[in-house]
Amino acid sequence: MNVALRGVAKTFNGKQAPLVALNPITLDVATGEFVCLIGPSGCGKSTLLRLIADQMAPTTGDVRLDDAPPGAARKAKHIAWMAQNPALLSWQTVLDNVRLPQRVNTAANRQNGQPARMATFAALDPTDLLRTVGLADFAQAYPGTLSGGMQQRAALARALATGAQLWLMDEPFAALDELTRETLADEVLRLWQTFRPTVLWVTHNIAEAARLADRVIVMSARPGTVKDIVAIVHPRPRDETAPETVAIIRRLRAVLRRDTEISTD
Repeated sequence: MNVALRGVAKTFNGKQAPLVALNPITLDVATGEFVCLIGPSGCGKSTLLRLIADQMAPTTGDVRLDDAPPGAARKAKHIAWMAQNPALLSWQTVLDNVRLPQRVNTAANRQNGQPARMATFAALDPTDLLRTVGLADFAQAYPGTLSGGMQQRAALARALATGAQLWLMDEPFAALDELTRETLADEVLRLWQTFRPTVLWVTHNIAEAARLADRVIVMSARPGTVKDIVAIVHPRPRDETAPETVAIIRRLRAVLRRDTEISTD
């Protein structure tokens, strides 16, 4: 699924005065591309994802997903969302949490008289999805008994169960320890290489962006807009200590520091 933004801006109504969150952004993301968004806190990265997900409307400009309004993709269940909070249902087992999107989507399609839409990887049995993310032995466990990293694995399996063509990832592993974060990010990368959805990934971790992305979109301080776009062409897997990756990390850090003193490590 391709993403096209044309002059997209967002202003919120504030108590004292309007708050300009995003200045106009024009951007294209190709089908199957892995794009990371970085920038200082409060620059509008999450707001931009919400505009793409049809969770809110832009103040000005136009968002298109496969040349259609984002509402069409949302209604067709083409969008998967992951954030820092895995938002698992505590009273449901891990397996039932993963099953939930397929149950809800199938019921909604039947109610609307539409055939169930199942992409290649959505057709996987939920048990197979849990095996894919390394949780096959915890299918009957409840979320409260799992570590934070395991809960995020379950959330990832649930995202896969939607069969979505577009993954919107809002710092999904930011609350985890460094080693778990790297392990899960590598798992997402492996799944992306297998299924090739389009991915937009928000992160504050420069090295993570350099390891994962085809392109890194660097945003300015609020009101956010695109400050620079850095393409990364050397092959994966990428070693953060390799000279070419170190050069990318240094370039990204230099771009971020041009107009902010906020730490971005």
